[in-house]
Amino acid sequence: MASDLSPTPRRRGRPTVLDPEAVGTAALKLWAVRGYGATGWDDISAATGISARTLMRHFPSKAALAWVGVPAATRRLTETFRTLPLDIPLSDALRAAVAASVSDDALVLSAGGYWMRVVAEEPELAEASARAYAPWTEALAREIARRRPGAPRAIYHAVATAYREAAQAALYDWARSPDGSPAHAVDALLRRLDIRITTPEEAP
Repeated sequence: MASDLSPTPRRRGRPTVLDPEAVGTAALKLWAVRGYGATGWDDISAATGISARTLMRHFPSKAALAWVGVPAATRRLTETFRTLPLDIPLSDALRAAVAASVSDDALVLSAGGYWMRVVAEEPELAEASARAYAPWTEALAREIARRRPGAPRAIYHAVATAYREAAQAALYDWARSPDGSPAHAVDALLRRLDIRITTPEEAP
């Protein structure tokens, strides 16, 4: 499922050299100092050296800049699942893959703790989170279904959504006092979750 907060595919013609995560980091730094509402495309252009027109062509909205790391996180999620046997406990597999998805997120690490603080404090960014993470959540739901087939589809999405919310809650806590890695914070919280999905035959 594509997200309307994903960077817009480039059009044909002369390519523009643009690093989405670098642009996102620059925007977050500006928001942390000036505030989200007080920072416009021209400010981000001045900070990155990329024209405002080019930025608006690559990003569908200003809020999208906060979530440019989602495609890479989704790739890390799916790649980690490929390395995990199907017969290990579901909670262990989910914890390992979700933690790995944030393990080397350049945007989180380079922006530091203020990344999640800015997102948490700005309603427009916080509300955009679920839409931005739709591809990540969908990938997680598909993997849960593959590892525990036979349950209603809604169950898979409910569990995937719960893990997304839990991971973000861990990152919010980490951002308040950045100690250790964000992946460790996510792993520690997810160790407290124990998911058991029953099939129709197993349900009471």
